[in-house]
Amino acid sequence: MSSPEQRLFEADVQAAPYRIGAAKGQWGLAGAEALPENAAWPKVYLWMAAAPRTNAPDRFYVALDLTGYRTAPPTGAFWDPVKRKALALDKWPKGRAGSRFAMVFRTSGFTGAGSAFYHPYDRVALIGHARWSTEQPHLVWSDSHTIVDYLEEFQTLLTSGDYLGI
Repeated sequence: MSSPEQRLFEADVQAAPYRIGAAKGQWGLAGAEALPENAAWPKVYLWMAAAPRTNAPDRFYVALDLTGYRTAPPTGAFWDPVKRKALALDKWPKGRAGSRFAMVFRTSGFTGAGSAFYHPYDRVALIGHARWSTEQPHLVWSDSHTIVDYLEEFQTLLTSGDYLGI
């Protein structure tokens, strides 16, 4: 039997906002071929479309831990769907120096580097950043956020002009 938080997530991916983004090719759930053998809730594997860049994938996969979904922020990072493990840091998307993109997808310089995104939506990055709730309140995860908010935020970065490729 699934937990209330898993049922809430499942309802969110069946709702119109998620389905519209999926139909537009912006994001989706990873297929069975991309999952580790022991994939189980609260781990969820999704992909997000990326802007075309030379020698770069057209989508990036993420592995998220959705423990406490909706009430607790998610955490996670890029996923390698072929090797079925965390994406090697040299394969992470790169951004223009000094850009928000480069800051969010950085692979060093904070406690969760390489295993979390440096963003107020991520519960690991949120540790030690109390100021984010006053400086960027719209970006701090709350129980009114859904997986669609998460996907929209990061997929927008992956299709921005600051995304340079890998």
